[in-house]
Amino acid sequence: METVNFDGKNISEAPKAPRSKKLIWGGIILAVLILAVIGWQYWQYINSPYYQQVKAVKILEEMAKESDKWGGKTPEETVALFRDAIKKGDFELASKYGREELIKPKLEQLKASGKIDVLINGLENGELEENSGFGGSNFDLRVKEGGEKYWVMGLFKSEGGIWKIAEF
Repeated sequence: METVNFDGKNISEAPKAPRSKKLIWGGIILAVLILAVIGWQYWQYINSPYYQQVKAVKILEEMAKESDKWGGKTPEETVALFRDAIKKGDFELASKYGREELIKPKLEQLKASGKIDVLINGLENGELEENSGFGGSNFDLRVKEGGEKYWVMGLFKSEGGIWKIAEF
């Protein structure tokens, strides 16, 4: 079979394209090297102390959002929710309106000593008083007995805008 060139000359073989194959292989090797460097950098990043700290902060933020679901939009609403949970005997729910690790044991202690009704009475008859303390407005729930006011609990507004029980 005879091959004719554009010049009109006969060519016995087709021209080889060694340069284009080398460029393709060079591009593939370059792409693999770039991906390897990116992979290495990513591996170093996810194993760095900085990444671990960011991950821990995100977990803490999620936990804070989860705990911020429990409470009221006003101090009065939080007190009412807390009181209703105690009346039902649901100390688990009641403890979610503040710091669980402090509230639940205290409620169980009051129940064991037979003073839970005194707390419920204080929650029903108490008056909220604004108490400007550290970090903005807080409220105290106080009960008036015999001309004196007794402190029952303190409430604060969380970052999410939910009123929580600080202590009681």
